[in-house]
Amino acid sequence: MRNNRTTIYFKYGSMNSGKSLELIKVAFNYKENSIESLILKPRIDIRKPGFIFSRTGLELKANEFDIENSREIKDFLDKVDKKYSVILVEEANFLSPEIVDILVEYAYNNEVNTLMFFGLKNDFRGNLFEGSKRIIEIADKIEESTSICWCGKKARQNARVINNELIKSGPTVLIDNNQEVNYEVLCNYHFWESQLKPWDKNEI
Repeated sequence: MRNNRTTIYFKYGSMNSGKSLELIKVAFNYKENSIESLILKPRIDIRKPGFIFSRTGLELKANEFDIENSREIKDFLDKVDKKYSVILVEEANFLSPEIVDILVEYAYNNEVNTLMFFGLKNDFRGNLFEGSKRIIEIADKIEESTSICWCGKKARQNARVINNELIKSGPTVLIDNNQEVNYEVLCNYHFWESQLKPWDKNEI
């Protein structure tokens, strides 16, 4: 039976804004009320396979799927043998629009009350991720988590830094487990100016 009570959320923010921690907290709060959530995560971050983890040290087991293979997530959902009223999706920005639509269709068809996507909105170039764009188009509620730029303003951009230089070209996906690759969150102005945090705090 299709469910017109399904609410689709997009909780987005820059890096270091606590999105993963928020997902873990949401899952915990539902569990405290005897509501089990289906936890999903794209198989893209190799730092801790099979888990969602926060920089605070908290972690949560998750079901992973291939973002390049929509058949895999379809087969997984077809084999789900219990009803979930809540689905939580980590790193949703990496999803293809097709996979976003598959999850939405599943939620509407299976009496899911809450489908919540967590992820970045913009890539390192300052452009919308394809997955995030699609979620924004179909979400009922959109909420922003915040982080702070080195200047004190709200950070809305995720700058890729290689050898201490801000880079705005290259592959969209490049996880920061390489010693030469880091990411720094910036306000819109300092991202536009390609200005990273000064080494000397007196320069601020």
